[in-house]
Amino acid sequence: MAREQLTTAAGGVVWRHRASPSSEPGDSRRVELLVAHRPRYDDWTFPKGKPETGEDLAATAVREIAEETGLRVRLSHPLPDTTYRIAGGRKVVSYWSARTIGPEEKFKPNGEVDEIRWVRTGEARKLLTYKHDVELLDAFAELREDKAHRTRTLIVLRHAKAKSRDSWSGDDLDRPLNGVGTKQAKTLTPLLSAYGVRRVVSSPAVRCTQTIEPFAHDIKTFLEIDDRLSEDTRFADVNRSVSAMLDRKKPAVLCTHRPTLPWIFDAVGADTVDLKPGEGVVVHHRRGVVMAVEPLGRPSA
Repeated sequence: MAREQLTTAAGGVVWRHRASPSSEPGDSRRVELLVAHRPRYDDWTFPKGKPETGEDLAATAVREIAEETGLRVRLSHPLPDTTYRIAGGRKVVSYWSARTIGPEEKFKPNGEVDEIRWVRTGEARKLLTYKHDVELLDAFAELREDKAHRTRTLIVLRHAKAKSRDSWSGDDLDRPLNGVGTKQAKTLTPLLSAYGVRRVVSSPAVRCTQTIEPFAHDIKTFLEIDDRLSEDTRFADVNRSVSAMLDRKKPAVLCTHRPTLPWIFDAVGADTVDLKPGEGVVVHHRRGVVMAVEPLGRPSA
C-alpha cells in the first residue's frame, strides 16, 4: 500500500481596523477581514501557500500573504490548523491571526489571486467556499470576542549553541557561539520578522548578543543590553525587566540563559518551558494576561 502523502502549508486570517461612519458611539473602529479569490479554483478563501525548501511555516504564512495580496502583516495569536483531503493524501494548513502593518499598496492581480475583498465577519461567512475556512472564521470570531486577536507579543529565547565552558579560558561573559550556534542565529531572523518584532533585548553575555545581533542588524535597530537577564541575577530584577517589556506595545524578543528561564516564565505568567539552545517560545498576551504560548518555529517537514 502506498504511503499517504502529507502536504503542509501556512496562511493567515488577515484583519484590519476600518473606521465606520455609521458605527454607534464607542464603536467607531470595526474589524474587516481579507478574503481572496483564486481564479484557478474559482473559490474564495483565506490567503495561504506552501513553504519553500527549508522554510519555517511562520515565515511561509507572511511571505505567501505578501505574494498573494501585496500586504505586509505580522503574526499574532495562532489559530487552529485545518486538515483536509487532497489528491494522494492530506493537507495540513497552519494559520495565525495576522494584522496588517505599514501602508497598504494597491492590490495587483497575480497568478494565484485575481481579487481581494475586505469584508465583515458575516459577509466573509457568505463568501467563503469551504467548510474548513468557515470553521477557521468561527475560531477567529471567538478570539475577537475576548479581544485576543489584538494580543501583544513577547518572544522568550534561549541563546544559541555556545562554546563549552571547559574549552573556554576567558571570562564566561565573553564566551561566544560555536559554529552550530552561529548558524542557529541566522535562522532566527525570518522567524522573528514573521511576528513583527521591533524591540531586541539581551543579556550582556556575548553568546546572547551574538544570537540576536543578526536580526537586530537586519531590521536596523539597537540591541538593548539588560543586566537583569544575565545568569547572575535575581528574581526581583528579572520581574522588573519583563514587566517593562510586557507594558510596551512593540513586539519584543529577549535572549537569556537556561538558569534564568524559570524566572522569566514566572514573571510572564506562563508555564516554564525547557528550551534547548537556540529555541524560543512566543507569548501572546493582553493586559497582563497570557492568551496563548506557542513554540518559536514550525518546521515544514
